[in-house]
Amino acid sequence: CVCVCVSVCVCVGYDAQAVIRVIPYTAIQFASYEVYKDAFRDLLPGAALSVVSGSCAGLTAVACTYPLDTVRARMAMQLEGGAATAYRGVGDALVTIVKEEGVTALYRGMFATMLGVTPYAGLKFGTYEIMKKYMRELLHVEERDLPAWLRVAAGSGAGLFALTFVYPFDVVRRRYQTHKGGARYPSVFAALTTILREEGISRGLYRGLSLNYIKTLPNVAIYMSLYDLIKLHVFSAA
Repeated sequence: CVCVCVSVCVCVGYDAQAVIRVIPYTAIQFASYEVYKDAFRDLLPGAALSVVSGSCAGLTAVACTYPLDTVRARMAMQLEGGAATAYRGVGDALVTIVKEEGVTALYRGMFATMLGVTPYAGLKFGTYEIMKKYMRELLHVEERDLPAWLRVAAGSGAGLFALTFVYPFDVVRRRYQTHKGGARYPSVFAALTTILREEGISRGLYRGLSLNYIKTLPNVAIYMSLYDLIKLHVFSAA
């Protein structure tokens, strides 16, 4: 329930296609994060537990929701006039893509996404917990007494660090998803090197990063801190 509540709150301001993917993705990510933390608790110390659990949670969420992400990307291109498709909705897009391009088209670029999500989710959760730990030590307070605004600051810092590190993989993912037909690049490594060679760093691998900061950092800050606060409230009331 906590995961679903956070997912719904995160979706404020998103378009309908994004909401269909964001709600299950966020819910699955947070729910599986707690499952992996319980599973690895006796095997991994401190921050390593959050990093590994976060990475596994990110992979789980991607594997479960990737077709919806492909549809979202295709429909976004269609709305912008950048694709010659005429999908009438998410269901129609799923059926049409499978019929015209095969089931594998729904998963095109998933490997690139997983390469990006593994460090992104791990760094996001790990950095968030590390920043909270130092804040608690600095203020000499317990977890439950850490102010909400510091949790928001920790979430923003974690999002900034993780997004900057993995952004090139996100660029490759979008190229794979929006390209209709055969694979645009033979491999993720080939995609990265081709984009770097032909378009450079700022205009290629990190194109649009500043806009993603504006969109992603508040989003990460809100859902990380909100999940923390709701979870604390639920467990303290139980």
